[in-house]
Amino acid sequence: MSGLQKKYYARLYRIGKLKKKAYSVTWKYKDEIKKMQKLQAQYQFLVRHDIHSVVDLALVEDNLTDKRKEASAMKSRIYRANSKNKELYDIANEMDELLECENSFRNGDAFFEDEHNRWLLRESRLKELGYSYDEVKALKEHYRSEGAKLKSLEQEASKELKLAESIRKDFVGADGQEVERQQEEVKEQNMEHEKQPR
Repeated sequence: MSGLQKKYYARLYRIGKLKKKAYSVTWKYKDEIKKMQKLQAQYQFLVRHDIHSVVDLALVEDNLTDKRKEASAMKSRIYRANSKNKELYDIANEMDELLECENSFRNGDAFFEDEHNRWLLRESRLKELGYSYDEVKALKEHYRSEGAKLKSLEQEASKELKLAESIRKDFVGADGQEVERQQEEVKEQNMEHEKQPR
């Protein structure tokens, strides 16, 4: 701002035409905002899973627990399968370091002949194992993307499960007697329904 602009705005402020920026009081409402966001997330969870009773909530909670366990087990399988390829990845990483030297050698630079020989040794080792350099890179990327996908699924299920638990605690309380009573009622109704002749 130029000196003239500063004087102009100072004069406007002095005569009352221009007000100072109002003091922010959002800090007063921080806890209420967090509580509102939590309630909104809980409501969206209930709508998303079409929950109308505590029994529905318990069923969804069981389903989410199973989903999380399944995603965790699949992620473990992927990591175990990926760890079997460690030798391939080590060779590919060494080839990554030699890649620019190899490209220079292919373009006619004889200075990188030692690096070219090392490249050929690693390439022949990969062929012995039944892979090419590009296949190993694609394999590594495949396992990385699958692992990331399963990790995000597991995190999403955990987040949803946390929401379900917070709703249950808010609705039922810490003792959980309400849920147990309603679950027993549903089991009794199911048994009576199964006993009826068809």
